[in-house]
Amino acid sequence: MTSITGDYLVNIIERSINTTIYLRRNISVESVANETIAVTDEEIVDFIVSIPYFDAKLKDFIVGNESDQTIISQNWENEFIKKCIAWATNEDWLQNNISFVKNIYKPEINKNALTLPY
Repeated sequence: MTSITGDYLVNIIERSINTTIYLRRNISVESVANETIAVTDEEIVDFIVSIPYFDAKLKDFIVGNESDQTIISQNWENEFIKKCIAWATNEDWLQNNISFVKNIYKPEINKNALTLPY
């Protein structure tokens, strides 16, 4: 078990987004081959708000609206990373399609979302 902060999870999200952000920005891979593209704070917030794989309480923790720290297991962290990568490579995220966002807070749609472990 490890004690973590929302900032720790934001760092995982940032690393996940960095691998595909050029696609979301519609920049060709050739033009970014020799340079690093940094994800903006706004893009990170967009990612957190729009990800359908996290429940609202987890999203609040990540952005600092919940407690300062929580305890996680390695399995929980692995699941978090998988869900970040899944969303960072999802066509809805990459195409900036937010038409589904109005439904992501409905419990019946989001019943399999990752929650805070404690």
